[in-house]
Amino acid sequence: MDQQVPAASRRGSSASGKSTRAALLRAATEVFTEHGETASVAQVCRHAEVFPNQVTYYFGSKEQLFVEVACAAVLRAGRHAENAARQAATVREYTHELVSTLLGPQARNVELFTTAMMIVSRRNDLREHITDTLRILHDRADAALIATLMRTGWQLYSPIDVETKAFWSAIFGLVVQKSATGAEFGYTLQDSVAVLFASLQIPDRILDQPLAYTE
Repeated sequence: MDQQVPAASRRGSSASGKSTRAALLRAATEVFTEHGETASVAQVCRHAEVFPNQVTYYFGSKEQLFVEVACAAVLRAGRHAENAARQAATVREYTHELVSTLLGPQARNVELFTTAMMIVSRRNDLREHITDTLRILHDRADAALIATLMRTGWQLYSPIDVETKAFWSAIFGLVVQKSATGAEFGYTLQDSVAVLFASLQIPDRILDQPLAYTE
């Protein structure tokens, strides 16, 4: 006799199930982006035009839905930052575009992820979503940020993975500070960039060096 597949594993496997799950994710992205984690399941479901029990069916809880939305949001933020930095002529411009995108137009997406990390500190069953997302962010940073700097001849003072983790940790800290203290930072964006890259010990001769992109 064929082994039966648990009901939880079959959720969302049909075309209608996938459509409903996708609709919930789209609606939750809009609602959580606007209202944060305090948004209710009812708000999300009204937006998605589904019943509240479908959140439990497809995601288990509002917390899991929020974490999934937040993980996707921070990955989008990272991609936007990489794309914004691609047109930079120097390392200084590259780093400025990268950081200013994450702390500016993409700050809300990063903030959702920092909130999700706090939720997961109380929900260990959701930890895998966070650890997988952090791994992807760090891997992308290895290729997009540190590899770019290394092409200029700059020698890292620490292993690449240490530098990339430090970069994202600093971004998360600055975004948490911004969300906790109000709409503006206590210092300028330029100062934020300086703080981040001083920690990486990048000298001015590297920051002002032209970038030569290769295919």
